[in-house]
Parts: sequence; structure tokens; C-alpha cells
Amino acid sequence: MNMHRIAARFLRTVGVLLFILGLIHIAATPHIPVLLGGSSTLVYQRALGPTLLNHVLVGILLLPLGYTTWLAASFRERGEPWAMRILAANTTVVLTLPLSIVAFMRRSEYYSSPLFLTAVGMVAIISFLMIAATLLLMRK
Repeated sequence: MNMHRIAARFLRTVGVLLFILGLIHIAATPHIPVLLGGSSTLVYQRALGPTLLNHVLVGILLLPLGYTTWLAASFRERGEPWAMRILAANTTVVLTLPLSIVAFMRRSEYYSSPLFLTAVGMVAIISFLMIAATLLLMRK
């Protein structure tokens, strides 16, 4: 099995994992009011709507990111040049995920949620596989 075929399999797996990550994100949305429950009434009222919207939008946007990654991996394996551009763009986007977690999720209580820990683990796996596979595909 050659490296391009392995890379394509990694990327198809990444596509499925990104799609699942989007579903986890959407599934975790109902837990947000509980997380904000310890806030003052004013903070709760101001933060709840935007936080729910953000969580749902990110979940929804992960779905096409996963699908286009899966689709582009299949077409790249067939030699379609446009697929590499899609994969490079999606890899760049995916690289922002662990950086964002490190930058914004600094409170230790976030890391006690099983859904959050599942998502963080998936982000780590997705990032590693996507970088490795994209670099393999860029080699001639």
C-alpha cells in the first residue's frame, strides 16, 4: 500500500471524525445553561443566547468541514488537483482547533466534562492525522 493511499484513508477517517465532532458539539449544547447557571442573572441573560448560538454554529460548521475533507480525500486519491487545495484549506482550519482550545479554555473545571474531554481527544487525533496525511499527499 503506497503512502498516498494511506494518507487518503487517514483523511477519510478525519472527515468522519470531524463530522462526529460536529454532532458532539451540537449534543453538548443543552448543557450550556447549566454551565452558566452559577453566573449572576445579568451575566446569564446576556451570555446564554450568544453562547448557545456559537455552540450550535460551530457544530453545524464542523459537519461540512468533515464532509469536504472526506470527499476531497477520495478525489485526491484519484488525482484531482483541486482536491489538494480543499485539503490544504481544511487542514489550516483544523490546525486552529487545538490552538483555540489552549488559548481560550484555561479553567480547570472545563476539563471535568466527559463530552469536552472526548472532543479535546478527538481534536488532537484529528489534527495529527490531518497534518500527517496532508504532508504525505503534498510529497511527489
